[in-house]
Order: sequence, then structure tokens, then C-alpha cells
Amino acid sequence: MRNVPPIELPEKYYLDNFEALLRFVQEKSGNLMSRREKNFARKFLALPEDARCLFVRLTNRKGGFFRISKLTYAEINDLLETTDLLCQQKFFSRLSPKHSAEFTEVLSILPRAELLTLLPKEELPKGYRSLKKPDLIACAVAHLNARKIINVLRQLEDIVRVGYEDQVAMLRFLYFGDIHSDMSQFVVRDLGIIKHELFNEDKLQAAYKTRQEVEDTFRMLRIYQEFRVLRDEAVASADEIYQWFQNRSLTREEFCSLALPTFDRLLLKIGKMLEQQSHPKFALSMYQQTDKPPARERRVRLLHKLGCKEEALQLCQTIMSEPQNAEEKFFAEDFYNRIAKKKRRKQATDVLHDSPSITLPIEAQPCVELGVLEYYQNQGHEGCFVENYLWRGFFGLLFWDIIFDEDCEAIHHPFQARPTDFYTPDFLKKRKPKLIQRLSVLEKPSRFKKIIHHHYETKLGMSNPMVGWHESLLPLVEQCYQQLEAQQIGAVLMEMAKDLKENGRGFPDLFVWNKNEYQFIEVKSPNDQLSAQQLYWLKFFQKQKVAAQVLRVKWKGESMNN
Repeated sequence: MRNVPPIELPEKYYLDNFEALLRFVQEKSGNLMSRREKNFARKFLALPEDARCLFVRLTNRKGGFFRISKLTYAEINDLLETTDLLCQQKFFSRLSPKHSAEFTEVLSILPRAELLTLLPKEELPKGYRSLKKPDLIACAVAHLNARKIINVLRQLEDIVRVGYEDQVAMLRFLYFGDIHSDMSQFVVRDLGIIKHELFNEDKLQAAYKTRQEVEDTFRMLRIYQEFRVLRDEAVASADEIYQWFQNRSLTREEFCSLALPTFDRLLLKIGKMLEQQSHPKFALSMYQQTDKPPARERRVRLLHKLGCKEEALQLCQTIMSEPQNAEEKFFAEDFYNRIAKKKRRKQATDVLHDSPSITLPIEAQPCVELGVLEYYQNQGHEGCFVENYLWRGFFGLLFWDIIFDEDCEAIHHPFQARPTDFYTPDFLKKRKPKLIQRLSVLEKPSRFKKIIHHHYETKLGMSNPMVGWHESLLPLVEQCYQQLEAQQIGAVLMEMAKDLKENGRGFPDLFVWNKNEYQFIEVKSPNDQLSAQQLYWLKFFQKQKVAAQVLRVKWKGESMNN
């Protein structure tokens, strides 16, 4: 194998990347930038190069406070002089008592050993020296005068607080469209670790149309981030988080539509916590504020649990008339039948019970799907464990250019792994004519082969939410194309396009074939259940006359109860 030399980034790659981000935001979202953000951009670009380098270096690092004596950047000529300039220009501020509100973060930049030397032992409780660093800092914050400690610390060394934090955060948000992505995405791309689709940047448009959309979405993401800190780091109880939510008095009406998916996610997470910690009424109040799945299902269950049977059945009927996904559909039908008609067994259980079975040696138990595959191979079939991989890959290879069509106004920056409308109804709404037109190539084998080979060869390794790159993908897609009729394939792909999040999963485990027939097989060992999405696809395949079945497995020497 030929040795590929490692990629070397330019010395000031981080500055190039930040300025590329800034230019992009100014060009695409300049009308959405606030006066403060525009002032920051103007002042930043007016700085000498070394000053811009140091500012970007520190904004790319975690935390807001830095010890100048601990910084080493060979490409910056005079670190102390550059620091002075940034302080004069208000990009940095030197540590002072005004930073007392950030006392915890100030102390966090010091190693534990230095903290023990710095902190006055006479003002701390017994046993503080044995505390771990986070607990030691919490103890210091609780018992010490922040201004006094900061005054001592600033006499010992030069510590700066990086400024313009809000402006830089907003510029990143305007570029990436979220608050989690950072400048490392440029590096990952430039090192070739992740390959993204190459977009025509002239066609890319801002993700937001108004400043109100920007502020609403940014604020909601920050609130959700605050919730996660409370849940995961502060380990707050459901009661405490519910009170936190109530104190904020958040309502759907105060947010634009682009912020509502995050608001819905927050409601579902809090509702789940409240259910798990036995607060059904509070949980119901959360779920009643959203219809995002599984909110309506949870409402039905909680209403029934709280004795509101008729209201629960009425909601079941509402869901059955217009289910949002397979889980809602089969849950509502099964729950209604169980409560109103006293039918105990679920539809998925009926299908599983009526399915054929085979007996395998107990040695196949660790990977039952491969045991079934070997069973079919011994009968002269070829096959592969495919699950969602085959159909998602088929969709991605056939529709690649349509998925990433810049004209659909759903690509907003060069690092997007998927369009912003990918998991929304707008995906199909905007692309339906092109998708239908592309399906016509299924009737033309040579044209079909040319398209999927072109996408496979030119996009190999690129990030696509539907494609898992493996040498088996192209042969499997071609085999599927040979076995199924064009109409059947088109029906499956268009059904996926209706809801790529839900309908991009739940496909049968195995694809087997011989010269006379093929079969998609959902494998179930004795203790397995059939999910709603698996049942959905089995019924859809049956309707389209695609050969598919559930196959139960029992083990030699064991009886099967169902």
C-alpha cells in the first residue's frame, strides 16, 4: 500500500478558519447581525495579525479565564505585548474584583495543588485538604470572600478574561445553525477525517430570515442546554426541574416556529423525568403542551392511569384518525381495543404468533440473525444481514444530488451532513417532482446503474445520513434492484421520503435470494418483540407484494411458549 503523507495545516489555520466563518456570516447573514456583532467584526478585523491570532486561539479553547504565563504559541511574536494590546482594545480584561461573580471559573484554572497553597486555611472547614478539586472549589466559593482571593491572585500573575463571548457565540450560531458546533469542524474537514458534500457556496442561504427567528432559536437552544446541565451535571430531581421550568413561564406562543422543535424536545424530556419519578399529573401537564410523538401516547396512558378513561379513549380515536407515525398508529389501535373491546393481545403479538419458525442449535444464540443466514445459505440461498443499511443506502445513492439540492434552500453552511428539512415534511414537499422523475430510471437498467455507480464512485466516503459506506453496499443495491420490480422499489423509497426519521428504520434483518426467489426476513428469537415500525414495514411490504416475513427462532432442546 502506498504511504500517504500526513496533511499539514498552515501555521495560522485557526485564524484563516475564523475569518472565513466571519466573512461567510457577513455575506449571508449580515442583515441579521446586531450592531454589537457588527462592531465586534469591524474592531476584530482592524487588529494586527498577532492580536487576531491570540484572540482566536483563546476563544477556541474551553473556559473564559487564562493564565498568560502558561500560554505558548510560537507563531505569535510577543505574547505579553499582544496581550496588552488586546486588553487596551477591550478584547481581554485583566482579572479584577469585577469578576467575583465568576469565582468558580477563576479558581478552576488553577491546579488543585496551587489552590491548596492559595486558599487561606483558617477560613475553610476541617478536612478541606482531602477534597477533590471540584469539591474543593465549591467549598472555597461557599466560605471565602471572592474579591479578597481575586485580589491576591491578580498580584501573583497575569490572568485575563476573554471578551466578546456573546458576539462570538452568535457568529458561530449564525454560521452553523446550532450552539454545539465549533471551529474544530474546519480542522476535521481539512485533515480529511470527514468528507462533506461540496456545495456551491454562492447558492447557500441564511438559515434564518429575521433577527427574531435568530434570537428565539438561540434562546431556546440555550434554555435546553441549561436543562441538560441541571439534569446531567447538577443531577437535579424531576421536582426541581419542573419548578425550574415553571419559574421560567415558557409558552409556545413566545417562540417562532423554528424554535418550537427544541421546545417540544424539552417538554418531552421533562415529562419523561416526571413520569419516571412518579409525578403523573405534572408529567401530563408537560405532554399537554405538545403533540410531538410520543406526547399523545403518554397522555393517553396517564389519563387512563388517573382514572380519565373516556378522555383517554377519545384521544385514542383522534390519534387513530391521523397518526403521526407507526408507534402512534399501532399504540392507539391496540390501547383502544384493549380498553374498549377487551382485546388483550397487540397486533404485533398476533403477527409474531402466526409467523413460521425454525430450530437452530443453541450455539447460534449470541447472533441469531447470522444463525438464520447460515440456515438459508445451507439451503442454497445467498444473503446478507442488511436491516436498515440496504434501503437507506439505496435511497442515498439514487437520490444523492436531490437530497443535497442547494435550490431547496435547506443547505446553509459547508459542513452540513444533511439538509435542515431532512426530517420534516418539507423534505418531500420541496423535492417530490424531482424524486418522482428520478424513479423513472428504475425502468431503465443501464440508466439506473449509471446513476448509482456515479454517486458511489464520486461520493465515496462523503457524509450522508442515509449511506453507510461499505464494499457490500453497491452489490446489495444492485441485487435488490434485480430481485424487485421497479414499482415496488419506488413505492418503498417514496414511503421513506414521507418521514425519513421514522421510515428510515424498522426494515427486516436479512435479505436472502437464489435464482428463483428472494425474501426479506425479520428474525425473532424466543424473547424478542416486534416493534411498531417493523410491523409497519411488514404490512407495507405485504401491500406492495414485496416478499417479507417474520421468522421465529427456537433453540434445540427448548420449548416455544408462543
